Amino acid sequence: MDTPASNTEAPPTPSPAPPQIPSASTTATTPAPAPAVASAPIKKQYNKRVNKKKVEGLLAYTTAFVPGTYNVKIPAGDYLQKERNADVARQMSLDRAKREEEELSSKISAAGDGERENPLSKILVIHPGSRNLRLGLASDFYPKEIPNCIARPAEAVQISGARKAPVMGSRVKSLREQHERNKKRKRGEMDENDDHEEGDVDMSDSDDVGEWVDPVDESIGYLRDYLRNRLVQERLATDWRELTRVKANNSKVKPELLPEHNDPYRIDWTEPEGKPFFIGTDALRLPESAGYIVRYPILHRSLNCRDWASSQTVLDDISTIITSSLSTELSIPPPDYPLFSVLLIVPDHGDRVYIQEMTHLILQVLGFKSIAVQQEAYCAIFGAGMSSACVVDIGAQETSVTCVDEAMLLAETRIKLNYGGDDITSALTHLLLASNFPYRELDLARSQDWLMMDNLKIKLCTLEEHLVANTLWDFYVPRVEGLTQKWMLRTFDENILAPLVFFDTRMIDFDEKNGQGSFRFWNTSDDKVTDEITSAYEEPTSAMKALTTHLLPGASQTSAQGAQKSEAPSNSESTTPAPAPLAASSNASPEKPNASPSTTTLPQTPVPELNLPSTASTPAPAAGSAADAGTPGAAAPAPALLSLPTLASLAPQPTLSNSQIFTASSQSPLDAAIAASLSLCGTENKIRTLSHSILLIGGSSSIKGLPAFISDRLPPLLKQRGVPGNGEVTIVPPPRGLNPRYVSWKGGSVMCNIEGLGDMWIRRDEWEALGVRALKDRYMWF
Repeated sequence: MDTPASNTEAPPTPSPAPPQIPSASTTATTPAPAPAVASAPIKKQYNKRVNKKKVEGLLAYTTAFVPGTYNVKIPAGDYLQKERNADVARQMSLDRAKREEEELSSKISAAGDGERENPLSKILVIHPGSRNLRLGLASDFYPKEIPNCIARPAEAVQISGARKAPVMGSRVKSLREQHERNKKRKRGEMDENDDHEEGDVDMSDSDDVGEWVDPVDESIGYLRDYLRNRLVQERLATDWRELTRVKANNSKVKPELLPEHNDPYRIDWTEPEGKPFFIGTDALRLPESAGYIVRYPILHRSLNCRDWASSQTVLDDISTIITSSLSTELSIPPPDYPLFSVLLIVPDHGDRVYIQEMTHLILQVLGFKSIAVQQEAYCAIFGAGMSSACVVDIGAQETSVTCVDEAMLLAETRIKLNYGGDDITSALTHLLLASNFPYRELDLARSQDWLMMDNLKIKLCTLEEHLVANTLWDFYVPRVEGLTQKWMLRTFDENILAPLVFFDTRMIDFDEKNGQGSFRFWNTSDDKVTDEITSAYEEPTSAMKALTTHLLPGASQTSAQGAQKSEAPSNSESTTPAPAPLAASSNASPEKPNASPSTTTLPQTPVPELNLPSTASTPAPAAGSAADAGTPGAAAPAPALLSLPTLASLAPQPTLSNSQIFTASSQSPLDAAIAASLSLCGTENKIRTLSHSILLIGGSSSIKGLPAFISDRLPPLLKQRGVPGNGEVTIVPPPRGLNPRYVSWKGGSVMCNIEGLGDMWIRRDEWEALGVRALKDRYMWF
C-alpha cells in the first residue's frame, strides 16, 4: 500500500496534498477520521461554554430549590407584587392557623356541655351620632342608645383652652340686642339735641329702623304666606284672627305646681361628688350650679373641632364615652376588648380623617380584636329588608340623601345637607317666643331646657295643613329646687311652620352653624402612602353639582336652550322669580305653589345668582334673535357661527370651587335634594325603581305628615329636571316595630350574618403594619 501512495505523491510537496484531495482508497480505508476532523472546532466551543456553566453551578452556597421569578405581566391584579400584599397574606395565614387552634380547643372543652356560643355575641355594632350613641351586640334586637355627650368641670375646660360652645339662635339674638342698643343711643342723642335738629334726627332714626329687618321675622313671614296659599289651594277655611287670640292667651298663662307624690315627670338630678366627668343621661341631669360644661364630641357627623382645643382631647373624650357605655350598658370591661370585633357605621359622605381616627382609636387605643367599616345607607337597606332604595337619613344636625341600587351604593347620588332635627327645634323656639311663650325663663344653653323643647317638637310638630287651629297643649318644666311646673300653651300654625324649614331654609342661620374650628386634624396628604388610591368619598358629587348649576353665569342660557325657541322670553321670566323673594315682598315666594313647589324652597340657595347673570346677559340675545328669525333663517347661520372662534368660546368655562359647591348644596331644600339625587341614578328603569322606594330614616323622619308632604312636592321637581315618566313617588316606611333611629344599626347587625363580611375585617396587627393602607385595600369607597 506504500508503493502506490508514493507513486501518486511524486510532487515535491506531498504533505499538504492528502487532506485537500482525498482519493478513493483513502476515503475507503479511513472513513471515520474525516468527519471527526471537520466537526472538531464546533465541539470545542460547545464544551467550553458548558464547562463555564458547570463551574458557576458548583459555586452555589446552598442546595435549596429557588423558584423562578413570577411573570407579573400576565395577571391584572397585584397579588404578591408588593410588600403590603405579602404581609397581608402572611398575617391571614397566621390568623387562620390561630383560629383553627382556638376552635379545636373550644370543641374539646365544650364536648361535655354541648352548648355552643353564638359568634354574633362577640361582635359589637357601634353607630355614633351627633346627639346619641347607639351600640350593642350583633345578636341583640335593639341597640342601647345613650346621649353622646360628656360633662367636665368648667375649670378643666377653661385650662385646656377650649372655647365656649355657641347656642343655636345666639347670633340673631345678639344682632337684635345690638339693634336695640343702637335705637336707644339714637334716642339719647335726639333728647340731647332736641333743638332745631330734632326733625333731622327723627328722620335718620326712622331710616335706621327701616334698614335693619329681623331675619327671623322675615323668614316667618315667608313661611306663613306659603302656608296661607296652601290652605287656599286646598280650600281649607281658616280664621287668621285666631293668631292674635293665641298670643293674648299665652301672655296670661300661669304655671301649676305638681306635688312631689303625684309628679310623673320628676327627675333624679345628678350629684357632682367631685367626679372628673359624667357621660350620657347623668351629664344632662347635672344642675346648672354644679359648674360642669356639657359638650358633644361629634359635630355634623364628624369630629368636633369647634368646642375642643386639641385633637387628642376629643379622642380621649370619645374613648371615655365608649368605655363607660360598654361597662354600664353591656357589662363589657376593658380587659375583654381583645375578644370582641367592632362594626363601625360611618356617614355616606364625610371626612376620611374621622374614619381613620376612629379606626385607630378602636384598634390601638381601646384594643379591640378587629374592625369593619360600613356606610349608613348601605346598612339601612339591610335593616329595612330592601335591595334598592333612595335612603333619606334625617339626623339631628345633618341630613343625607343617597341612592342604593341592588346593594350597590351610587356614589354620585350622595348629597349632604347642613340641617336636621335641631334646626326644627330652634325654629319652633323662635316661633313660640314670637307667640308669647309662657315660660319666660327659656334658655337653650341649659341642657334640660333643650330637652324640653326637643320633646315639645316631637309632640307638636306636624305637616298636616288641616291641623291649623287654636290648639291647647301642656308641657312640664322640672326644677332643681322646688316642684315641677306645668304650663299650658296654645298654638295656631307654629307647629306646622317649624318643620317647613326643611323646604324653605331661609330661617336657618347657616353662618352660625359654619363656625371655624380651633384646631385642624392631620390631612390624608400627610400620610406617606406611595400607592394611594384616590376615591370620591369626600369630594363633591354630581348630585351636589346639579344643585349648584344656577350659580354659574351660563345657567340661564342653558335653561333657555333646553326649552322651545319660541318661548325664550318666557323662560327668562321663569328663571328670574327664583331669587325674587329674597329681595322682594314675602308674597313673592308662594305665588306659584301649583306650577312648581320649588319656587318657594329654592330661592335661599341662588343668592349669588343676582350678581352673576350679568356675564351671561351678552350671549342671551343671540339665542333669542335666532329664535325670532324663524326656522328657515335660523338653520343657515348656525354652522357659520359655530365655525368662527369668538371670545366667549375661547374663554374658560366658569366653575365653582369645592368649598362653594359644598356650601351651596348643603343649604338646598330637602325635596330639591331628593329630586337631584334621583335624576342622577342612571337609566329610566333605575329612576322609576328608586323613586318608588324612598326610605325615610333618622330620628327627625318621624314627623307626622312628612311622607305625604314629600310625595306631593317631588313629582313637579322630577319633571322639571327632565326625568321621564309621570313623576310618581312612593315613601316606604321602616319595618313595623323598628324605630327609624335604629334602622342603620339593625342593618349593621344583619350584615354580621353574611359571610362576605369576613373579607372586610381589619385586625389590630394588620393596622399596626399597614395603617391607612388597610382601609384603602378593603373598601373601594374610602
